[in-house]
Amino acid sequence: MKHKILYYLILGFFFTACDIDPLPIQDQTTEELWSHSTTGEGILTNAYTNLNTGYPIFMDYYTDNAVPSTPGDNQLALGSWTVESSPIGNWNNNYTTIKYLNLFIENGTDLVYGVSDKQRDSILKSNRVGEAYFLRAWYQSELLKNYAGKAEGTSEVLGFPIVTTVLKQDDNLDLPRNTYEECVAQIANDCDKAIELLPIKYDGGTDVYTGIINRGRASGLAAMALKARVYLSAASPAYGDATKALWERAATAAYEAIEASGGLVDLDNYNNFNDIQSFDNIWVEPEYSANGFERTYYPPSLFGAGVCNPSQNLVNEFPTLDGYPIDNTTSMYDSDQPYSNRDNRFYRFIFFNDDNYNGTTIETFVGGNDASGGLNQQGTRTGYFMKKLTSKNVNLEIGQNTTDSKFYVYLGKTELYLNFAEAANEAYGPNGTEFSFSAADVMAKIRMRAGIDSDPITAEMQDQYMDDQVLAGKDAFRDFIKSNRRIELCFEGFRFWDIRRWNESLNHTIRGVEITRGTNGDEYDYFDVENHTFSDYMRYAPVPFSQTLIMNNLKQNAGW
Repeated sequence: MKHKILYYLILGFFFTACDIDPLPIQDQTTEELWSHSTTGEGILTNAYTNLNTGYPIFMDYYTDNAVPSTPGDNQLALGSWTVESSPIGNWNNNYTTIKYLNLFIENGTDLVYGVSDKQRDSILKSNRVGEAYFLRAWYQSELLKNYAGKAEGTSEVLGFPIVTTVLKQDDNLDLPRNTYEECVAQIANDCDKAIELLPIKYDGGTDVYTGIINRGRASGLAAMALKARVYLSAASPAYGDATKALWERAATAAYEAIEASGGLVDLDNYNNFNDIQSFDNIWVEPEYSANGFERTYYPPSLFGAGVCNPSQNLVNEFPTLDGYPIDNTTSMYDSDQPYSNRDNRFYRFIFFNDDNYNGTTIETFVGGNDASGGLNQQGTRTGYFMKKLTSKNVNLEIGQNTTDSKFYVYLGKTELYLNFAEAANEAYGPNGTEFSFSAADVMAKIRMRAGIDSDPITAEMQDQYMDDQVLAGKDAFRDFIKSNRRIELCFEGFRFWDIRRWNESLNHTIRGVEITRGTNGDEYDYFDVENHTFSDYMRYAPVPFSQTLIMNNLKQNAGW
């Protein structure tokens, strides 16, 4: 009974403790806690429970990718981002979880699992400690992503205060922020420990320790992909010197992860966002069945709220089926039929006027069911709705109410491929020969899945536009990679951070389209929806104001 009391005591502190406070003394010293696997594993389980779930689609409202259907729901982008009310990150959750992961890392090998087979007991202990190292790296990477920046009076980029031990009551708790590179090294070290202790992938069998039942748990491949992601950011202009050595480090990490995943292979098709077994998934949250996502993002004519409205800016990024940008005179683009002959990603990611979805025609033209003032008084503000990540298997009609598999992909192959392409291009150019495949080889896989074909008459797919960018060299191919990254990862929360790490403009005029039906065809009038207003210092988010008040050594990012 006593161990149950200790377990609930820990859970109580888990949900109420904050920032970098020490753990309660009794939790640090009790031996009974570690003599029962259920109580000890409760700490690890809650590290999974505390993970963010669901795609951070709202982050695209702070970029030129989309706006919310309700004006003002993205005040951060409209000039109202303040240090006292910043929605970016969750400092307390990250540090609270890290504290308990530190406890598990120090004591996890002492857990008694009651497994009679010593070898299997050793595997289980190794796996669980490896998971703890990975999860600590994950939460640290979230701190680094959300709070890295340059403090007032210094040009050095700072990260977060590194805490890797169980703090005692008499320890110094007023910790300064470590440098960005120190934080990167710490995360990479934890990833390496996880890679050492964990299976690279779970084998898909029925074994309780190594089989498919472990889907959702950390793996060695997840740790490799996370390290590659962190190294890519560290090489980017906003966080480092963007030196060749840093890009080489990022490219090598991504290459090793791709090789460990099975090598450079074709990517799964775009219809598998709801297939947990898609080989594009590296680390995902546990699967569940629901239709709340479609209720939120389906257009009104499909009985949804249509909350996310993609911008004309994003729509213009999608090339035509032959691979050329729509403003290229060689492309198949027709301004009188702007939604014809676009690449496959456009049709899978965007609801547009006259789009037919499960027998329902989307109507965003003036007076249509999905326009502002239609079935939903808000309708679309841009002329578009988000289709990506929704499932065609969900029917919200009255009397239907079907559901489909849902899960959030924390780490996937598409991002990993793009991370390699960016880093390898910067380090070695489009056709670098340092690895068994190049940046151009990887981008060819990305474009092949999109159905790009500049010469449909021939049996083999051609992508003349990409070939031209390869020949043009590193700078042209950099822009090519960025454009495809924007498309491939839209609505997944990446662009907010990408434009910051690239040191690109934060301010954009968001555009939309008004479509008027006429006897001679539709008329398309493009207009400004809203203007985003960010000050230069907002390239870096603020450290939580409340923490800077109680920790004198915790420097705030400049401007905040």
